[in-house]
Amino acid sequence: MKGKITIKRFARGYIDDLIRIFELSIKKTCDKDYTEGQIAAWLSGADKYKWIPMFESHYSLVAFLGEKPVGFGDISDDGHLNMLYVHPRYQRRGIATLICDRLEKHAQGDIIVDASCTAKDFFLKRGYKVMMKQTVYRKGVALDNFRMSKRYADRKSVSGMAI
Repeated sequence: MKGKITIKRFARGYIDDLIRIFELSIKKTCDKDYTEGQIAAWLSGADKYKWIPMFESHYSLVAFLGEKPVGFGDISDDGHLNMLYVHPRYQRRGIATLICDRLEKHAQGDIIVDASCTAKDFFLKRGYKVMMKQTVYRKGVALDNFRMSKRYADRKSVSGMAI
């Protein structure tokens, strides 16, 4: 990966790129864990008119390679890590880790994430514990995921940096 990754706070002008990253990430990386119908239902959640106010009310970050957005994530004030997506072309290069490190550092208490089957291992490696497997519904289609948590007391350091 040539170039330096920079992290910026969310701005409205990024929304179309973030939706594109969301869609490509799910289509290209989740097909081993979810059916076509489940993926279509999941993708139906992309709505810039809902996402903009959500991102503006959360601590929301966008990763850039040069001027190009390549990933994003957000966490609410109550510690719900809501989204974490990286463009499939740039996955497995530390971008999700970089974003997640910053989101975790921002959190003032325990963190909860509803991790997809695809993302479960990523969060396990970061010290999250599975609380329960759950089924959510999008457009009447069942999607399994995992409610996971990371206790504040267990976050003594993030990538070697004290918090």
